[in-house]
Amino acid sequence: MTTTSEKVEPSFCDFCASPKSDGKRLIAGPGIAICESCISAASDLLGKSSGISANAQIEPRWEVMNDEELLSHLPEIAAVADRVEERLQQWVGAARSRGLSWARIGSSLDISRQSAWERFSGR
Repeated sequence: MTTTSEKVEPSFCDFCASPKSDGKRLIAGPGIAICESCISAASDLLGKSSGISANAQIEPRWEVMNDEELLSHLPEIAAVADRVEERLQQWVGAARSRGLSWARIGSSLDISRQSAWERFSGR
């Protein structure tokens, strides 16, 4: 488990799973990172005021992928899940370092105190 004092730099975009490269910047927030390409796509989508509903979203890329392309992205998506779990571990570690109880942490995650302890205590 990563400690709360360690800073984890994002290595890929959580939206498109493209890796960080020398020429591509990632903007990171609590548990998530987004690349310049996805920001641009979102900005374009939000900038189009006519004919776009409030519930509009960028279509999933798998709609245009063949089976092999789709399967090749599954490990990338699994890596995103691993990263989210790692970030959750960090946030729970920060909560524990503030003295918050396993009961409060579990309640915030809609799980029992015991489940929170088993999942995050590292014991």
